[in-house]
Amino acid sequence: MTDRLIVIGLGTGRSGTGSLAHLLSAQRDSICFHEMNPSCTRFFGTPRPILNGIEEFERILDHGDRSMLTVDLTRREGTETYDRLCRMTNVRMIGDVASYYLSYVRLIAERHPEVRFLCMRRDIGQTVQSWMEKTCIKRWRSLYIADRLASLITRRPFYDSENFWMEHSGTKWRRNPVWDKLFPKSDASSKGEAIRKYCEYYYEQAESLAANLKTNFRFVELGRFSDPDYQSEVLSFAGIPPAGQVLTEAHVHNR
Repeated sequence: MTDRLIVIGLGTGRSGTGSLAHLLSAQRDSICFHEMNPSCTRFFGTPRPILNGIEEFERILDHGDRSMLTVDLTRREGTETYDRLCRMTNVRMIGDVASYYLSYVRLIAERHPEVRFLCMRRDIGQTVQSWMEKTCIKRWRSLYIADRLASLITRRPFYDSENFWMEHSGTKWRRNPVWDKLFPKSDASSKGEAIRKYCEYYYEQAESLAANLKTNFRFVELGRFSDPDYQSEVLSFAGIPPAGQVLTEAHVHNR
């Protein structure tokens, strides 16, 4: 393993991105965020926060001040990873994994050709189902009844889910100021169809990236992620030699 590795992970979300971050962070002298700075990012059109993050990673690898990193500290997972980074005595690999990197991969590769990209891939049907469950607004039964009654009395919308993949007025689905901007939108007859279109678009773009960045970009199949030999292949691609690899049960992370 060299003393200077930057790894960016991506995927549609609900596709094992959390598991990938967990595996990378398990390596010696390594730290990997999961969705490090979603608040300052959009799926399209915000290159500066993305490039800032890569440049900050480079300075940390050059023994710079670890606290000089832009992290969304409103999220517990990001805060915990940041605090761990500040406590580390040595950092040889650093990275972040998030779905919203897709449209910035080419720009990162042009400016920072040493960066490696790992794209998680999962069966689209399973991904749609997982996203449908993830975006449901869950309530205890008593709270459900109370909120339902309150919406009738106040004539305000009663939300049972969010929808990041379609433009909407906020009357059927609850708006989310952070996550609504992190997904491309499509015309669809249902939320499930919109998620499927998103996944199809995502993998089409990722296939193009893989064809053009052969030595720096590879897919990681979630269905094989529990195989130790496959994990070793992934880590070797990231730049970690087999003798220094730490294999984990990362496939169960964030299920």
